[in-house]
Amino acid sequence: MRIRARWLTALTAALVLAAPIMAQTTLNVSLNQDPFIIDPTTNWLYDVSANQFVTLVGYDFTAGAVIPAGAESWTVSDDGTTYTFTLREGWTWSDGTPVTADDYVYSFQRIVDPATAAPMAYRLYVIEGAQAINQGEVADLTTLGVRALDERTVQIDLIAPASWFLSSLGSIGHAVPRWAIEAHGDQWTLPENIVVNGPYKLTQLEPENLAVLEKNPTYFAADDVQIDVVNLYVVPQESTAMALYENGEIDTVDVPASDLERVRNAPELSAEYYNGPRFVLYYYNFNALQAPFDDVRVRRAFAMATDKQAIVDFITRGGEVAAPTLTPPGSVGHVDPSAGVGIPFDPEAARALLAEAGYPGGAGLPTITLAFNASETHSRIAQAVQQMWQNELGATVELQPVEGSSYAQMGREGAFSVWRMGWGMDYPDANNIHAELFTSDVGIAAIVRNAEYDRLIAEAAIESDPARRLEMYTEAERILVEEEAGTMPIYWYAENLLVKPYLERIQSPSLNREFWKWSVRN
Repeated sequence: MRIRARWLTALTAALVLAAPIMAQTTLNVSLNQDPFIIDPTTNWLYDVSANQFVTLVGYDFTAGAVIPAGAESWTVSDDGTTYTFTLREGWTWSDGTPVTADDYVYSFQRIVDPATAAPMAYRLYVIEGAQAINQGEVADLTTLGVRALDERTVQIDLIAPASWFLSSLGSIGHAVPRWAIEAHGDQWTLPENIVVNGPYKLTQLEPENLAVLEKNPTYFAADDVQIDVVNLYVVPQESTAMALYENGEIDTVDVPASDLERVRNAPELSAEYYNGPRFVLYYYNFNALQAPFDDVRVRRAFAMATDKQAIVDFITRGGEVAAPTLTPPGSVGHVDPSAGVGIPFDPEAARALLAEAGYPGGAGLPTITLAFNASETHSRIAQAVQQMWQNELGATVELQPVEGSSYAQMGREGAFSVWRMGWGMDYPDANNIHAELFTSDVGIAAIVRNAEYDRLIAEAAIESDPARRLEMYTEAERILVEEEAGTMPIYWYAENLLVKPYLERIQSPSLNREFWKWSVRN
């Protein structure tokens, strides 16, 4: 497979530059994200930002436990509404400035400030004052319930107890340097301006090509960071990244579905192959604003006519698990398939429901637009679903691949009959997927509304008894996925990786790669 020259040029240049420094350990990886999304307070978390800034706590997916990060310890009040964090002592930013509680307070204020327009600000609405500030009802950022009690102590006050809150802090609330932001504005994340407190610091950034991270000696655990330089090559196409791996030019790669069988059958590649779970959901939303999906019988019929097991067995083929419900296994609030919740594949029942709704054999159905954000895998799945719906229901289905960042918003506003979405768990709790995607107050105009579902999700968010929470989420899944068929979970992802024998990488279902935990054997 031919690889475009610019990838090789960039890789060769990096190797030449690194050659004189024999003691450095270098990691080469591909990046399918925008490398300019760096500020962790203004956008979703990505690899480049996750490796440069530090949250109060971390989350160990292997142990299933919250672990210290920026805070070395914490306490929770008896009523579950006040969290007090003690920061590490003697820790500084990359410019030598001490890391203080005020840095974290500024970070949380920046997230909820409406001027920042942070898309994940709603995740902090459980904090006192956050929603009022973010929705423009209160202008004073200091009313937010995040305060510095002294240089090393951060206090966070919640509006109600939330057992999921601590784990959620593993992916939000990274301290950022106020002085650098105020001095450089939007340019503060450029290599020449950036100041970090995490394990790595950005030293080179080339548009659509390359981001280079170098070990930060002021990180509190710098002695434990084994890899000195991480070269992240921007490679949008998964097939190109695969070719780079096979040419020995990157050290690990996600295996495209089309290459899985070849990888498993090749002696050398199979020895480098890893398969494991990921906390990510693949699903389709039905547009309940317009016919035919404004009728629950039609939504249920189309869900019944979708053979999810065939999709994971014959299309993705990477160990994905057909999903009857939303929350992935391993998360608090996951509903085990043995509970019988969800809509099973039943074409005969689907045809009967469709006829009951006034569309016998598909007669009278308008053309169904099935949209997906353009990728090789999404396209192949959409083609399979198109065939299922046409063969089983007599529907006419038009596939609509969509490029660009506006895709999700178009779906939310009702531009398509059905649209593909995915959700990676920011923290392993059902609150992350239900409260942030499907309740009425989320603001997705085109999806189903259900007051009882909303009530259950709100109550589960503040319930402390794990057994009671599971009961609530089980009933909520039954309402949304089965009774209303407002959304259709298709599968839970699997991790399919190739890893060079000299690379020790943490195999974790976490969305972001934590390079500071990896090591390379020379």
